Amino acid sequence: MPTIGEDGSTVMIEIEFIPVGEETNTGDALLCHFTQPGTTTERVVVIDGGFVTTSDAIVSHIEQYYGTSRVDLMVCTHPDADHINGLTGVIEALDVMTLVIHRPSEHGYTSDDVAASAVNDLIKVAENNGTQVITDAYAGSTFFDAITILGPTKAFYLEQLEAQMKKTGVRAAAGRVLGGLLEAMSKALRSRTTDPGEGDFTDNGGTTPRNNSSIVLDVQVEGYRAILTGDAGVPALIAADDTASSLGVNGSYPDFFDVPHHGSRHNLNTDTANRLLGPIGGQQTGTAFVSVGKKAEDFPRSEVANALKRRGYSVSPTRGQTIRWSRNAPARLGWVTLTPLGWLEVD
Repeated sequence: MPTIGEDGSTVMIEIEFIPVGEETNTGDALLCHFTQPGTTTERVVVIDGGFVTTSDAIVSHIEQYYGTSRVDLMVCTHPDADHINGLTGVIEALDVMTLVIHRPSEHGYTSDDVAASAVNDLIKVAENNGTQVITDAYAGSTFFDAITILGPTKAFYLEQLEAQMKKTGVRAAAGRVLGGLLEAMSKALRSRTTDPGEGDFTDNGGTTPRNNSSIVLDVQVEGYRAILTGDAGVPALIAADDTASSLGVNGSYPDFFDVPHHGSRHNLNTDTANRLLGPIGGQQTGTAFVSVGKKAEDFPRSEVANALKRRGYSVSPTRGQTIRWSRNAPARLGWVTLTPLGWLEVD
């Protein structure tokens, strides 16, 4: 039943994924638009901006569908190019009130291994445009009585910076991830009619420290809950869930889940899925979105999509289109109902 605001209006929330990149290139650009709890104020939040070419789509979407040029909060989850590069254009085109970003150079890390220059450049643009910049928002920080940062803690973030600087370890991890991507390119997703079973659902060696430094967000508006993950892997997500438990904000499984790192096989495993989304065959139901390139037909990875589906979550990829999850938000002329993925064959 819709929640009614103090002025009699319906309290709403919508989370949208803007498509990033062409062909098989991909990245993250998320929008979160909601009524601030206890008020009638609408808030607009940008989480990551994809590539440079993504910024125009973000700006146009906010102006057209939210009817504003104001962004209350911008979050850069981590400084990979497919997350940070598009944010500059958004700051230059819209009135961005606050930018949350972690700054490696504040902790003595200044090399390209941690994308220090990219972060510093974005902060400079933000400051020149009158945007407040917050670089010390770690686990437990809150915004608008609705958004809680679940991770990283400062200590965990510093651990990931140090690990990112150990080039051998980083290259090995990056090689495992790249190897998985290359292997998958020749194996487009294939549908099947029945569940193939969980099997040995692992994170296949894990993801990179930079991915694990991602800011993980918990968004709760009048009984609706969303978890936004960036590119976080298993250790980061487990730590985020521990924070949620300590803060008492994980009383229910999320209604909406942002599948980390484009549905890569390096970011989730059985234990993490159980903790975040509930057990196989439980009573929970929800929606999961995954940002993938228009022709990245092998993502999300089949074992990841199936694992979410077993836990009651429909899984929908962007594939070159803007997709929207909403509760009590206005309908949009011409927008169609998504058709989630079915069961997928596991190679």
